[in-house]
Amino acid sequence: MNDKPLISIKGLYKYFDKLQVLKGVSTEIKKGEKVAIIGPSGSGKSTMLRCINLLENPTYGEIWFEGKLLTPIDPYLHFDVIKLSNTYQKQLEQYLVEHPDADPEAASEAVIADIKKNDLLKKNEGGAYRKAIKALFQENFQNVDISRRDIGMVFQHFNLFNNLTVMQNLTLAPVELKLKTKEEAEARALELLTRIGLADKANVYPSTLSGGQKQRIAIVRALAMNPKVMLFDEPTSALDPEMVGEVLDLIKQLADTGMTMVIVTHEMGFAREVADRVLFMDGGIIAEEGKPKELFANPQNPRTKEFLSKVL
Repeated sequence: MNDKPLISIKGLYKYFDKLQVLKGVSTEIKKGEKVAIIGPSGSGKSTMLRCINLLENPTYGEIWFEGKLLTPIDPYLHFDVIKLSNTYQKQLEQYLVEHPDADPEAASEAVIADIKKNDLLKKNEGGAYRKAIKALFQENFQNVDISRRDIGMVFQHFNLFNNLTVMQNLTLAPVELKLKTKEEAEARALELLTRIGLADKANVYPSTLSGGQKQRIAIVRALAMNPKVMLFDEPTSALDPEMVGEVLDLIKQLADTGMTMVIVTHEMGFAREVADRVLFMDGGIIAEEGKPKELFANPQNPRTKEFLSKVL
């Protein structure tokens, strides 16, 4: 496993209006690593996953993919940019006058928090400020779309296009994005369908498939883009119990190929068997993380202990 992180998440916050869902989440995911995210409903698991490929725009914080910054969506809220502003300098000077014994780093953090909270930053602070923003972010943002193509996503409710055949579902994105010709995309799709034993379903519509078949098709649709990482958002939660096994088996096969994977799941046995690392989320933070054997056998956080006692 490569020690250099494929994905870095730094200080991730997410608000939906006044509801704070993520509260400063930070972690790294290495190439080839399998990370399972567990926790109670409403703890921020799926929101964190959707922020990774910007299906949800983070309110604050950074997500880096292969050394490229995918966030912040609004660079004016970025820590380094705020520090370049005249507003920050004036607020900091005033803060230090009022708190002469304050630690400089703590004073800086307090001023930045106040600027964000009260929306004090003015976006017309001058040409030098705007040039600094451009220098900091232009290079990183120009490759965002390319990076996002490398992040595959599988949803709990499949999200297949019901008006398209299975083959059309698998070939639409590679052809529309001009990553493959129609012939190349169809050949790849047939290869993937054969791999999961559903080649005979290539020309049928999703409405004729079982839930387990739909989810396996959704997984290979993401694989048709040749992603470098796969995100799974509770991939078995919408399935009947007898269909769960066939989907988990496919994910295990994918894990065995060395694919980098992040999986939000309620399947504790699966997380223990497949994951290299488990994150337990509660109340919008990562409350505990560790190797599956250690976390499941000897959790340290009281909330982790309480949660596992109810689900194991």
